[in-house]
This record gives sequence, structure tokens and C-alpha cells, in this order.
Amino acid sequence: MMVLHRCLQISIGKILISMVLIAFMFHINQLVNKDLFILGFFHESQSQSMLTYTDNKFYFTINYPANWEKSVKINNEIIFIAPKDKDSVSSPAGLVIKVVPTPGKNISADSASKEIISQIQLEHKDFTKEATDTLAVDGKKAVKVVFTATDSKIQNRKAMQIVFSNYENIYILTYKASLDKYNTFENTANDMIKSFKFLPK
Repeated sequence: MMVLHRCLQISIGKILISMVLIAFMFHINQLVNKDLFILGFFHESQSQSMLTYTDNKFYFTINYPANWEKSVKINNEIIFIAPKDKDSVSSPAGLVIKVVPTPGKNISADSASKEIISQIQLEHKDFTKEATDTLAVDGKKAVKVVFTATDSKIQNRKAMQIVFSNYENIYILTYKASLDKYNTFENTANDMIKSFKFLPK
């Protein structure tokens, strides 16, 4: 009888220990899952739905966020605008593609960028250049200039301008944002620029 009682005690003890371990592991899993969610390790929640804009006039494509507004202007401008913040009267950021036809003229990205920056300096007296760099856009050499200036709506903005040429056109990609939102949308703008591809004619 004593042996049976002892065996029951041992069995109950093992069951209690197992229950405690299960409860502990469940709690740890909850904490880990919560931390993973907070840290953004669930990539599905971070992924952004993208659309592709195809320009059949100047033969290129570019990806842009599905929740951004797109408009095409008659002066060879394509504009992508980020959604407005609640109660805001203006968009926090946007990217503009301007195409300047240069048939028969071999204009380099360097000379085109210098000319554009000179014009901006004339129009915006508070123009301040922050950085310059070179990169490649679909295999074409491009010049990048980062600057701040007051725009036409009297708002101080920060901009990143990418200029490159395919010997038929000059392409000017300008990402512009309010100073406090520039870093927020910078990665999205870079992803858009990296997605730019020329189409075969």
C-alpha cells in the first residue's frame, strides 16, 4: 500500500512538473512571438504592394507603391505622390520623372545635372547642396544630388535628384519630401529608382 501511495505521488509530481513546463514554454513562445512582431520580423506585415508604370512614349517602366497616386502631365512629367497624412493639406512626399528629349545630342549626365542645378539655384535662393554622388540606373551612369530648398508652395523641402541619359533623352528623377518625412519615404524612393528599366524598342 505504501509502495502504491509512493508511486502515485511520483506520478502526480511528474504531471505537475510537466504542466508547469508546458505553461512556461507557452508563456515564452507568446513573449517571443510578441517581440518578433514588434521588431518587424514578420515580413508579410512590412511588404508593400507595388504596381508597374509603363511608358510607351519613352520606353521605360518603373515600380511604385499601390497606394501612391499617379498622374501623367503633357510636359513629359510623370508624378507619383504619397498619401496625405490625416488632416494634412499637402502630400508628405513624391517622386517626379521628367523626360527632356535630346535627339542627336550626346549630353552627359554630368553636364545635364550641372545645368539643372544651376537653374534651381537661380530660382531658389535658399538652395543648399548636401551631397553629390554617382550611381547606375539600368546600366546608365547617373548623377545624384541631394539638396534642400523652398518649393513653389513656400514649403522647405529636401530633394534627391537623379539625372541620366540614353543619348536620346535626359531623364530627371526627383524625390522630394518635407524635412520631417524625407527619411520615412527615402527607402521607397530608392526602390522605385532601382526598379527603373528601359524597354526595347
